[in-house]
Amino acid sequence: MQPEPTSEPKRKSTSFSPKAKYTFLFASWVFLSAFSFYLGMNLMAKEGGISLSLKNQSPFGKSEEVVQNSVEASVEKTESSESDPTEIKEEKPTSVLEEIAKEEIPPDFSADENVSFRASAWSTDWSAMRKTVHLYNEIHPFIYTMRGGLSNNGELISSWSQTARKERVLELRALNPKVKIIPTIFRWENPKEKIQENIGMGGRTDIRDKHIQVIVNEIVTYGYDGIDIDYEGMSCDKKEKFEDFFVLLAREVHKKGKLLSVAVHPKTPSDKKKDLNCRGLSKPIQLDFRENWRGPTTHDYAFLAKHADRVKIMAYELHPRKYHNPGPGPQAPNVWLKDIITYAKKRVPTSKLYMAIPTYGYDWALNCKSSAKAIYHSDAQRIRSGVHKKHQPTDINQILTAENKMGSWRNLSKFADIHKNRAYEDPSLWYTSGGCDRVAFYMNRKAFEEKMTLLRKYDLGGFSFWQLVTDNDPEINEYLSLLVQGKLPAVEKVSDKELDDSSKKVVSEEKQVKLTKIKEKTIKKTAVN
Repeated sequence: MQPEPTSEPKRKSTSFSPKAKYTFLFASWVFLSAFSFYLGMNLMAKEGGISLSLKNQSPFGKSEEVVQNSVEASVEKTESSESDPTEIKEEKPTSVLEEIAKEEIPPDFSADENVSFRASAWSTDWSAMRKTVHLYNEIHPFIYTMRGGLSNNGELISSWSQTARKERVLELRALNPKVKIIPTIFRWENPKEKIQENIGMGGRTDIRDKHIQVIVNEIVTYGYDGIDIDYEGMSCDKKEKFEDFFVLLAREVHKKGKLLSVAVHPKTPSDKKKDLNCRGLSKPIQLDFRENWRGPTTHDYAFLAKHADRVKIMAYELHPRKYHNPGPGPQAPNVWLKDIITYAKKRVPTSKLYMAIPTYGYDWALNCKSSAKAIYHSDAQRIRSGVHKKHQPTDINQILTAENKMGSWRNLSKFADIHKNRAYEDPSLWYTSGGCDRVAFYMNRKAFEEKMTLLRKYDLGGFSFWQLVTDNDPEINEYLSLLVQGKLPAVEKVSDKELDDSSKKVVSEEKQVKLTKIKEKTIKKTAVN
């Protein structure tokens, strides 16, 4: 042990100069004043309802810049345990309803769940979902994909954390108690990602069964109303395995009293029916539709409709952003929607059949090499603020003739025959930028109304948006508020006879196009000889 000191050490003098004393007193006064102001403001906030939250703060106390995720952002592992170290930690509110009350109050209505024509939307935009959920009967948060690339292990990945999944479901229900929350599981087959073992390919029924159980666990854990399966671009050899998977999933989902939705590729009738022999299948696939690439061959409308509660046809991308056939044009014109409906209505019960409508368009270069780009409401507004010509309806052949640009607008003129005798309800903007002539097709309220009127005439179960984003035309919401409350005037329904006549017309037009092409080839060959 150390010996005790025999005497106290001498202390250093602590006297202050007059200047130092005044400086210390002044600093103390500033600190106490600031602290008193802070306490007073917080007391007022509690008693008088003054909000000190950030402008973009979510109801759960975190900035949306922090909590908002998208499919393109890094995703997080889906686990059943709340102790997952990779999970984003978010503060829990004392009361969901208290926090929501601080936000902007939506109109005093919610979508009527008893309407015959239902509104739904896919979305990665949390801000748009919470702002407009009262306008929809069903919301599909686009948040899930499969773990693994070229092979699967049955597990899912979510772009919402476990905490966000729980809290956002609660918030959507608080904003619209009647809404059906049916998240989507998405996977598009490509060179780096496949849909394999999750549907039982390679004899891996164990992984398929695990995948089904993982899906059901997600539904139950987070209180969803169901699940939406969006497995796209599958090769034809997966048709039967996908159907087996779907039947088993439907059984388990329905046991829990939940809904099963499926997104399918668009198909239009064909006059020529043939069998596609695909390796690995027990029987050929009957091709009675035009779109005979790998994706549509695996989506049998009639089969899936027997087990699904919703069949949502992805009726968009008629004119993809790439410049190959069919070049510039609208994404979902009514003339094409009619063909899709004609094929689908004979295979899917009306109450289950939904048509998915795009909220976007594309902006193409007409006479130069320039990438096409997606266009939303703000983009259309920007173009309209400059020099442009707007057309609605849009008759492309008439515009080519009137502008005398058939020769110079090479990216469009070579596809002119596709647009013959057609006038699209979709609006278009024709303008010049950077020395390049351009055309932009986009969605506005007028075009949307005409599409909805068409779908209602065919007595479909509803529509879906791809996708619900903040940058959609706000006037569309005004129309939706009437639609989902059942306040729109009734429309005359298309009869079965008209549907049959429409089907015959589609087939007749297809034959006429083929005959025209044959005739043109014959004329060219004769001219050469």
